[in-house]
Amino acid sequence: MDASKRGPAESPADTGENEQAGKDLAAEAAAAGCPVDHTALATAGSAKSAEAEAPAAEPAKAKAAKAAKAVAEEPAQAAAPAPIPAESLPGPKTPALMQIVKYWKDPATFVERCREEYGSRFALRIRIPPKPLYVLSDPDEIKQMFLAPADVLHTGTGSSTIEKFTGQSGLAWLDEDDHKKRRKLLMPSFHGKALQRVDTAIDEMAVEDVAKWPRGESMALHPHIHRFTLHVIREVIFGKVSPKIWDELLEVLIGMMRFNNRMGSAMMIHKMPSAAVKLLTAIRPLGLHQFLKLRERADALIAEAVAERREVGDLGDDMLSVLLGITHEDGSPLTIREMRDEMMTIFLAGTETTAAAIAWGFEYLSREHAARERLVEEIDKGEEDTFLTATVHEVLRLRPSIPQIIPRTVMKPIEIGGVRYEPGMLLWASAYLMNRHPSLYDEPDAFRPERFLGTKPGVYTWIPFGGGRIRCLGDKIALLEMKAMFREVLSTCELHRTDMTPEATRSRSVSTLPEHGTRLELRARDRKVSLAGS
Repeated sequence: MDASKRGPAESPADTGENEQAGKDLAAEAAAAGCPVDHTALATAGSAKSAEAEAPAAEPAKAKAAKAAKAVAEEPAQAAAPAPIPAESLPGPKTPALMQIVKYWKDPATFVERCREEYGSRFALRIRIPPKPLYVLSDPDEIKQMFLAPADVLHTGTGSSTIEKFTGQSGLAWLDEDDHKKRRKLLMPSFHGKALQRVDTAIDEMAVEDVAKWPRGESMALHPHIHRFTLHVIREVIFGKVSPKIWDELLEVLIGMMRFNNRMGSAMMIHKMPSAAVKLLTAIRPLGLHQFLKLRERADALIAEAVAERREVGDLGDDMLSVLLGITHEDGSPLTIREMRDEMMTIFLAGTETTAAAIAWGFEYLSREHAARERLVEEIDKGEEDTFLTATVHEVLRLRPSIPQIIPRTVMKPIEIGGVRYEPGMLLWASAYLMNRHPSLYDEPDAFRPERFLGTKPGVYTWIPFGGGRIRCLGDKIALLEMKAMFREVLSTCELHRTDMTPEATRSRSVSTLPEHGTRLELRARDRKVSLAGS
């Protein structure tokens, strides 16, 4: 959010209007999670305006003499340096296709090496056509990006790589007033009473799901975790009225999202000619044919679920109930396509990200014995979750759900950190690099949950959920899921792995996973009581 700017001369009425504007901005900022106190800024600005008006009452001759004296006494200040054009920022010179392959195979190592070679900001070409993405990792510059006015930076076009799932009419594609209005309407299904209902359901689902996981055999945990997160999002979207088609829809969604393991998942098929898409579907190893077939079935099942809810008429605080109550300016309801796009966005963004974070959590806990023992001791006592909370924060610091925040498209020229970015350019804030910034965290690559004991993560120094107006709507739900899953698994199972070598990183669409999906063995603990809901 940005404070209102005033001219050099304002009447008392203008000042009052600006104070009210500051209050309006403060309310708007609070709803959007913006930490800036706009009311205070507006009040301070009014006071400065009043001070500026006072000298006007002095005689003109005295005022001129005072100004001349000030000029004579103060040393001349050097002019501010001209901003650097973004086009001059350094970056890899290798062909775009080679950069895409390197990033896909090991995104963490690729961006780390780029920062080592080019500094905290650099240009990548990992899209086709090879338009540069300007990566930011300095906390002050990322803060400037998050606080830029809504009409200066847009996020809607930054979601292009997931359009094949989400469509183009949901919250992820909206900007400025449209985004603000839709976000406000959807907010109740993620907060308040709805959040309390989901919280209770998460604990119950953790107990039910983990009890079904295999014991005594080496396996990848991620597929089981992902299924759990989809059950949670079912609760968010449908609430207490789960649709009859849920079991089939669950399997279809899981099949669709397996496509994210393929490099082809980065294709922006909505921008391609139909003939090109048809050609790509014929190349079966790409997996696009199967994906499109499953997507068509998912669309039909979602339409059936919406029709069923309309017939039942049992509306509550779940997301589908909210969507059924939204109308356009002309009074018409959302179309089935618009509702489908909004639900599919949450099915994708609300599960892939959290499942990846939980998988990374077990990857660290299975190797870091001291941290795991301390966490198990706290869970067994069942008196508090201080170290559990710190563990969740540390996992998300090291492995943010979306390592590189959704790109922002520059709509109006903006200067950030002395660099001028022009309309049409893309800014990409790296949560992965910034959350490991050596000036912010001691031993930034080490897993140390205790660093968050007695302190809360900083708004602009810990950004696993993004920031500013576009911060993740479901962040609180994700934290609850991580806590419940760590609590339930560690209270009922022991983690065993024969190879303590850290798993490498691999891409899964916009998120990253341990290379083998966190492969380890669960062995039953000799405990009679599960503490998942404690």
